[in-house]
Amino acid sequence: MDTNSGKGIMKRKVVVSECAHNHIKSCNTLIYNKIGFLSNRCLWPGAVMGLALLMAGCRMVTHGPKSASGCEDTCAFAMPVGEYNYNLPCRIISIHPEQEGKAVLFLWLHGGVKVRNAHDLFMENHFDYCEADDIIVNYLRENNMKAIALLPICYKAVNPKCISWDECYDDVKHIIDDFVDKGLVDKRRIYLAGSSDGGNGAWDYAAGHPDVFAAVIAMSCTDLKETAIPVFFFNTSDEPDCTAEVEALTRKGCPIRYRHCPEYSHGGDAAECTDELLRTYFGYSKP
Repeated sequence: MDTNSGKGIMKRKVVVSECAHNHIKSCNTLIYNKIGFLSNRCLWPGAVMGLALLMAGCRMVTHGPKSASGCEDTCAFAMPVGEYNYNLPCRIISIHPEQEGKAVLFLWLHGGVKVRNAHDLFMENHFDYCEADDIIVNYLRENNMKAIALLPICYKAVNPKCISWDECYDDVKHIIDDFVDKGLVDKRRIYLAGSSDGGNGAWDYAAGHPDVFAAVIAMSCTDLKETAIPVFFFNTSDEPDCTAEVEALTRKGCPIRYRHCPEYSHGGDAAECTDELLRTYFGYSKP
């Protein structure tokens, strides 16, 4: 694992060789963290082993779970041989990689970025604020869609006080570009979703970078922005009803589908990610 700097940001390089490729193919979910090793969901036993290997100058790659048939999960991740540079930790899930053609790319922005202990890289609580990411990944798997899900962590090693997704956009886009440039994903079909702080980050990305994303889901948030791309927007009894703001934006031509969900508390609007909604969401593509 090498490091190099560019534009004042430390970049980590992962070199995938032919001999490592067979191991990496069987990884179900990976995190590449700021200290340079790969682990499966960063559970504590894996973290302890990873630290031991790191001290020995090694990189750890763990295997994904077996299915009932004894085969590796069909969500196994397969990286082609090459170099990958990441500027922030990122969990990666590859869905139906055995299929031909380029994958759909799904980007999830987690909530809780203002909770400092949520940035502990050996804990999973970045992903525990909402069930929507699991719902969407399961939809892709069950509908036999070839996809790559990117779940970055809102963190900058060079700026540990970073508490907004907007500040991490360049790093997130760097990872997206890496997958696009390597021909792994269809750049017309890049989808964005987030909840809570991640929902506000989704609005920021949709407004600032409408050329990148085909459609957006923003949940449990209130920080609406003017955007030209379709947004599916929900919030709960813990957030104010944003009907008036949505109507003002739709009069400007913003394609927003909104429902205030007083029957849910914060994060509970993940239930709005129904199969019907997700069929519409993934039905959008860039020209």
